[in-house]
Amino acid sequence: MLFNTVAEIKAHLGTVHKNMNLDTVLSFVGQAEALYLVPVLGEGLVEQLGNLPAEQAPAKLVALRSKFRDALAYYVVLEAAPFLSVAFGDLGLLEASSEKAAPSRQWVYNNFIEAAAAAGDKLLDVALAWLDAHAADYTDELDSAEYRSRKQLVVSSAAQLGEYVATGGSRRFFLALLPTLRQVEEFELADVLGDALLEQVREGLASGEAPTADTRKLLALARPFVAHQAFANGILGLSVALMGTSLRLLSDNEAVRQRLAAPAEVVSALSQQAQAAATKYQARLQAHLDALNPAAAAKSAEVRDNTGSPAFWV
Repeated sequence: MLFNTVAEIKAHLGTVHKNMNLDTVLSFVGQAEALYLVPVLGEGLVEQLGNLPAEQAPAKLVALRSKFRDALAYYVVLEAAPFLSVAFGDLGLLEASSEKAAPSRQWVYNNFIEAAAAAGDKLLDVALAWLDAHAADYTDELDSAEYRSRKQLVVSSAAQLGEYVATGGSRRFFLALLPTLRQVEEFELADVLGDALLEQVREGLASGEAPTADTRKLLALARPFVAHQAFANGILGLSVALMGTSLRLLSDNEAVRQRLAAPAEVVSALSQQAQAAATKYQARLQAHLDALNPAAAAKSAEVRDNTGSPAFWV
């Protein structure tokens, strides 16, 4: 596991009390890893980071572990708090067996849970963005069919998705919409571009080579269509909170979702707005393709009656 002592957790979340029972908290470390880290990193990489030796571990893996420990510390207390009798005071988070512990007010507990979830989400996005920026240093760790397949997507990163829809550039949001992004490309974008052109674009993106001017123009029109269509389709199955100018994908925590999730009618309205935008972008993309490949000039058809005279023109 990424944490093996209370001191390690406290180094990343200082309000955790140093005397918290290790056996109690470690059970929630594994739970938090499975819920929050494995879906975005994969089980293999999480296990590798959790099994680093205490001495002479590769510096790049120690740095990566530290980034994800920042987020994991908040997720650990998020998962632990509902099952522990806790108190909040000068000494931080305490177990009920402590003489200085006292029941916390419900609003204090709710604020704590929501703050822990928000901090964990933000720090996980920071860690994932850092990993993306340093992907060249982690080629072996990221050498998986899943990771490689993302490179050939028309919308292949959280930053690209955030340019068109209000995800705030969240990597978690991007990964939640990733299956829908694939579906939109496979079915709806393929219907517009055709299988041959779509495959050509994918091969170019996967190669890592700089796209041509024509390809850049095509991508500039295809990406907003794919992003809005995937958002319209996928948002209906996600729990999100409205955060001013952007949306926040809520943690997989029932209590947090119940209090903060946007109402169904709001999510439906967001989906409809994105669908309307996707339709407009699709029309622009189709017009661009038509201009590149103009159809043959329309020919009039002459329909004659039984005397051989023209009856009407079509």
